[in-house]
Amino acid sequence: MNHLPQIARAGALLAINLLFIIVWGFAGISKVMNGMPSYFPGKFGKTFLATFPGLSATFWLLALSELLALSLAVVALVRAEFLERKPTAVLPAMLAWSLFVFVQLGFGQWLTNDFNGAFQQFVYFSGTLLALHFVMSPAPVQRLRATESTLKAPPGTPAAI
Repeated sequence: MNHLPQIARAGALLAINLLFIIVWGFAGISKVMNGMPSYFPGKFGKTFLATFPGLSATFWLLALSELLALSLAVVALVRAEFLERKPTAVLPAMLAWSLFVFVQLGFGQWLTNDFNGAFQQFVYFSGTLLALHFVMSPAPVQRLRATESTLKAPPGTPAAI
């Protein structure tokens, strides 16, 4: 049996997992280590975020969102979900949560009329959505088994039609 499709899929899933560990690791951990950057009040101080929930709360909610995404990515890696020995659960959850983090980031960019930054967030969102679609699609072996079972179905059954 040709194992190349399984190996390629496992490699792609691992690469997706590692990429998001890098993205959310650098973003979340740097916020914890360095705190609110000096530009943050100047950029968001004239928006409603300064009043509700407040600049400090806005910053730390974003940091927590990124750290949650990082935690989910690390759990998915530790569970070796990229090998698909059991159904993936945490990796798709991390990707879905990442979509909401990119919405948060994009909202801030739109709010401050940073349209280039907003576009970048849209691209990150789109790439994440594509990765989620890939992760949620059945593995090649599962597709092959589904096709084989359809071909073996008795004539006249819904699977054979």
